[in-house]
Amino acid sequence: MKQDRQFVTALARGLSVLRCFTPDSPELGTTEIAERTGLPQPTVWRLCHTLLALGYLIPGNARDKVRVGNSVLALGYAAAMSNELSEFAYPYMREIAHRFEASISLASCEGSRMIIVQRASAPTILRLNLHVGSALPVLNSALGWAYLGGIGRDRREAVLAELQKTEPAAWRQYKGDVARAQAQYDTKGFVLALGNYHPHVNAVGVPVISADRTRVMALNCGGASAACAPERLVGPVARALKELAGQLSTRLDMVGRH
Repeated sequence: MKQDRQFVTALARGLSVLRCFTPDSPELGTTEIAERTGLPQPTVWRLCHTLLALGYLIPGNARDKVRVGNSVLALGYAAAMSNELSEFAYPYMREIAHRFEASISLASCEGSRMIIVQRASAPTILRLNLHVGSALPVLNSALGWAYLGGIGRDRREAVLAELQKTEPAAWRQYKGDVARAQAQYDTKGFVLALGNYHPHVNAVGVPVISADRTRVMALNCGGASAACAPERLVGPVARALKELAGQLSTRLDMVGRH
């Protein structure tokens, strides 16, 4: 980016601060933010001061901590509501969720995480605390494994090499699971996660790939292991997800041209 004269470094740094906040880390101090971004702490302090003044950060409940404010939430809400693919997908996702008494998510990849952009759940099931905006790890979720399968071998190797550097502990723990999932995708066209992300939850995942293969998202469907047995997931649920992925792939290609 240093060669791009149009690139605004200060803006990029401010956004990198906002990306530090996750459902698992809703409040952070400037020292923690500096560690996560690699920016000098005085720079982080000035960025946080500016973001606080604009309402993108607000004081946290803990002393000397901050958290995202309503300005960020408003941006996220606007993005979610304006996402054509998410709006198009929801009625189909809801139908599948109700048919199989499960939950279904559509997600995109951001770094080491899959960000849920649309989600539907059957009203009768025991639900995980996941919603639009929730993040799941690429290395240990059906969504992440489906995404890795969809991006193809060369891109996958590059992504995994980067994750090996940025998430070394997670890579050591899950590299065997990732390899098995990719082998399964290569032969079956889907990935199966049995108690990986949560010990009592099973899920199946498939990628959503644009026609030109430049854009890849992922779908998963699952729920409590008692209701989502493996044979059900790899049979009718996987078939329904693949059919929906085909519909969304066409739509994804159309949206990508806008």
